[in-house]
Amino acid sequence: MDKPNVAANHPNVCELEAGTHYWCACGHSKNGSFCDGSHKTTAFTPLKFELDETKTV
Repeated sequence: MDKPNVAANHPNVCELEAGTHYWCACGHSKNGSFCDGSHKTTAFTPLKFELDETKTV
């Protein structure tokens, strides 16, 4: 079983626009906390979430 890579041990605050986003679950993304497709070589899949408006998360 694959183990996730721990990308950071601290909060990552950012402003996101409304729309669909994918949170990285594998920890291999070069795009911070968000999926860049690096999971394709692992058993992990990103977590899809929707925002109705621009928010700081």
